[in-house]
Amino acid sequence: MNPPSFIDLHSHLAPGVDDGSASVEESLTCLAALRAEGVGALVTTPHLLLPHLATDSDIDAQLDFHRQAFDELAEAASGRRDLPAIGLGQEIWAPDAAQIRRVVRRTDVGLGRGRFLLVEFGFDLKGTHEDVVRAVLDAGRGIVVAHPERYRYRPGVPPLEQMRRWRELGALLQVNAGSFNGHYRNQNSAAEGLAWGMVEAGMVDLVSTDHHGIRRMGVSLREAFEALAGRGEQELAERVLARAPGQVVRADLVAGDSEVVSSPGAVGSSRSP
Repeated sequence: MNPPSFIDLHSHLAPGVDDGSASVEESLTCLAALRAEGVGALVTTPHLLLPHLATDSDIDAQLDFHRQAFDELAEAASGRRDLPAIGLGQEIWAPDAAQIRRVVRRTDVGLGRGRFLLVEFGFDLKGTHEDVVRAVLDAGRGIVVAHPERYRYRPGVPPLEQMRRWRELGALLQVNAGSFNGHYRNQNSAAEGLAWGMVEAGMVDLVSTDHHGIRRMGVSLREAFEALAGRGEQELAERVLARAPGQVVRADLVAGDSEVVSSPGAVGSSRSP
């Protein structure tokens, strides 16, 4: 079983900006470990908590904070061949369409500053959140719904049916690698079963780490690949861990297997992945 070079589109390794990695040194350690197990490229996605940002100036300041931390990490990583290529994005908390419309047309928001937005709705769902999906797509952007297997769905709403509706509208669904082996069992006992239910229903589009720094146990893309392949799903594993995320992220991030993108958008996009 020869796994492909993985691409991780959801992590919290920009140092000191949220509940992920606390320092550049911690981020470098985590990146080296990810590279050693086959991650060739990674987008780090610090939280952009829109309901907590009252004004556009607040959003500007938060994005600038993220960018400065990322640039510091990229400078420290420059020239190291033992690290994956890195890019900057956001995990955007947008519980309704009004919130996501505040950023959906910004060119400095997106996975690797590309077309796709990584969006979460909050772990306790308050509705269908289909208005968020529509607002993103109506603006000409793509949407990746973060870890839907970890949400707590409203009573009477079958989770897989709600996920199916998001996909029918045009969203991609991103499962956390740790969900396949019960990593989130203490926070949500249903996550593992929902992750495998999504596999059976053909609704897994992407698998990412949601890596939070030294809290690393259970977020291995290699372990997710082996878990899927072990159940006869190697083709799916290759698609959701390598090919599909490569299509989502900008080509300049994945062009060089060990190249570090020093700053979002700093490398030209004329090269092919």
